[in-house]
Amino acid sequence: MKIKHWQGYGTVSAQKIKDKNCTLHVRVTGNHEWGLRRDDLYDLYNWLVRRFDKSVPDVYEWIRSASVFINEGSTVIDGLDVDTCDYYFTY
Repeated sequence: MKIKHWQGYGTVSAQKIKDKNCTLHVRVTGNHEWGLRRDDLYDLYNWLVRRFDKSVPDVYEWIRSASVFINEGSTVIDGLDVDTCDYYFTY
């Protein structure tokens, strides 16, 4: 699905990946001048978690129990370099 970038402008693609090693795995792809990596749990909750897991409690309860592992990379799609960032949430 296309979503607005965490910076507030532009769009990137995000999809939920089935992964039994974590509670939620989201892959974000696209190119943006600010990049795709975001480390702030509050922003990640509002940007990704709230969209892909509707059962998540209040943001502050979630932050107390959440941890995130981020894996950055790039892939070639249709001959173009595209940034990729995998977010592995455990809560």
